[in-house]
Amino acid sequence: HRQRQLQVPACAMHLYALILALAVIIPGSAYDTWRSFDVDPLLAEAVVWPEVERYSRLQDALETAANYGTYITTGGGPDFSIGLFQMKPSFVEEMEKAWMRSGLARQYELWFDTADNATARRIRISRLQKEEWQVIYVGVFLRLLYASYGSFNKKGERTQEGIETLPVKEQVRLAATAYNRGVVWAAPGYGNLDRLREHASEKHFHYAFIPSARTKRYCYATLAWEHYKKIAR
Repeated sequence: HRQRQLQVPACAMHLYALILALAVIIPGSAYDTWRSFDVDPLLAEAVVWPEVERYSRLQDALETAANYGTYITTGGGPDFSIGLFQMKPSFVEEMEKAWMRSGLARQYELWFDTADNATARRIRISRLQKEEWQVIYVGVFLRLLYASYGSFNKKGERTQEGIETLPVKEQVRLAATAYNRGVVWAAPGYGNLDRLREHASEKHFHYAFIPSARTKRYCYATLAWEHYKKIAR
């Protein structure tokens, strides 16, 4: 008898390949690192997950090369997102500066060189190419976000109902919005949550290698929340 060959839909094969790739691509130590920053690892994974789904090693190599020259020497030029969790050098630079101002550096024993010179920028680009540092930067981002947009200032005085007091759905959505869109790093306890809320439903995120006017756009915060629901079951 002639054997019948099983036909697997292309979409199913693509999904299977994606699942295998993601299982390899996310460092196994990520959860421990995020916990060391007193960050919910499920929330951290959800916040970066859409970027991990879109991550392309080929595109990343090209964009990393483009970032190298002008950024290191002058701090300007192309500002492409690079690395596993797709961070822009300018985004990380501003985050490092805010971290050093926040008082968190001493608490978590993590210091950054934020000098305006080629050495500091070369170190930053080098770190962004390493998965372990991409994970660390996500921890820094979320710890800083929960301080800047939290309930207390540096003196421990209550200033507002901070992000940590919100329902988990809103925490995920606002954190994802801040990660995807960028954030104003206010002093601890003085971040304006309403500014994040204003952008939490915008649809700008896409999966195209080269986007066009016809490219379908998604709400980053919604994608993050959908993933959180899956892993929090």
